[in-house]
Amino acid sequence: MATKQGGTGQRSASGGRGLAGCRALVTGSSGGIGRHIALGLAALGVHVVFNFHHQREAAEAAAAEARGFGVQALALGADCAVPAECRGLVERAAAGLGGLEILVNNVGEFAYKRLRQHSIEEFERILAGTVGATFHATMTALPHMRAAGWGRVVNLGAAGADAALGGLREGPHLAGKAAVVSLTRTFALEESSGGITFNVVSPGIVEDRELSRAEAEQRRDKSSPVGRPGTSQDVVDAILFLCRRESSFINGAVLAVTGGWQGNLG
Repeated sequence: MATKQGGTGQRSASGGRGLAGCRALVTGSSGGIGRHIALGLAALGVHVVFNFHHQREAAEAAAAEARGFGVQALALGADCAVPAECRGLVERAAAGLGGLEILVNNVGEFAYKRLRQHSIEEFERILAGTVGATFHATMTALPHMRAAGWGRVVNLGAAGADAALGGLREGPHLAGKAAVVSLTRTFALEESSGGITFNVVSPGIVEDRELSRAEAEQRRDKSSPVGRPGTSQDVVDAILFLCRRESSFINGAVLAVTGGWQGNLG
């Protein structure tokens, strides 16, 4: 396994023993937290597919960075809100890597406006890009995980999604994320006997996606109960923990990475 350190690929206490050589797809990973997730997996020796919709160059640059860890990395385009494209992405990822054991459903549609301001088409697209994309990607990945004899599906939720909280100007997005939690728990009940687990990581507010944890620990954030801002690395570490082979008894769980913030979305 490569030993590159620093940046998004820095190893952490979440570990990843036994993940080297595994194959992963992270949806919506050309930038933001998704990019950090994919690079965190690559740092543990996981071959990874970066998914983009519009940002091809950014995804290709991230894949090139991942290859610096000595793994295979691909950049594949798809609009995950379109079922056929989402399913096709998973099949292309599995074909390109020679299999698939890890799926992180990170992609999520969002529009910051009140419910009455959404068109029918926009509302339906947001749901298609959250719970719809999670369903189609997972259903397509499952045969590959069954063939491998184990798998990890980690879905990105949102603070308060497990309680189905509402929020001003975030209604369809939060409805989709609440549905993601329910869908994840159903998959966990129906599909886990073959060594495949399904869990949710629900981030709180991460305003600066490129802020390092070391930098965050030097800052104060009065809105956070732990007193500092959240970082992408906090989210990544939770996902890597759930991907571990040793985490096989954690199934159908929702792990809140919020610093204690409970999702006051009014």
